[in-house]
Amino acid sequence: MAEPRGQDATPDVKVVGFVCDWAVSTEGLTDGDGRLTAHPSVRIVRVPCSGFMRPDWLEAALRAGADGTFVTGCPYGDCLNREGNYLMRDRVEQLARRLSRRRIDPARLAMLAHGLHDRRAFLDEVAAFLRRLLALPAPAPAARAPRPAPAAAPAASAPAAAPASGEEGGSS
Repeated sequence: MAEPRGQDATPDVKVVGFVCDWAVSTEGLTDGDGRLTAHPSVRIVRVPCSGFMRPDWLEAALRAGADGTFVTGCPYGDCLNREGNYLMRDRVEQLARRLSRRRIDPARLAMLAHGLHDRRAFLDEVAAFLRRLLALPAPAPAARAPRPAPAAAPAASAPAAAPASGEEGGSS
């Protein structure tokens, strides 16, 4: 397990955060590559609404090597699209149960809710999430291993060549 060298230094933890366009403004918080400048191990992906998110995107981020992933939506009761943040919160809870059944720690997942001007609170909550991830054991490498390539088919089972046009009994 990596030891944190300060709140902002978490080089061994990779995180993908999905942030609603109407939630916290990340303008000035990210560099040109979409990383949070305060927490460079966090890559931000903007989405139109947290309710637009598919839970399998979070799971795919974990499978692709992220140590953790989160969604940030509008404050509860203040979603531009009415209930997107409530929908996503429920989906995150369902995904957490599914991951737990697969022996993946659901603490690697989070749902955050912040308004456009809650930048400091957002960064503080991301820092707390990073500290939580640092306290967890490293994920099992088997969960990230690529699938084996399928075995080659024997030559005898190759399909026969298709007949040239006009050889079959049909008329053109």
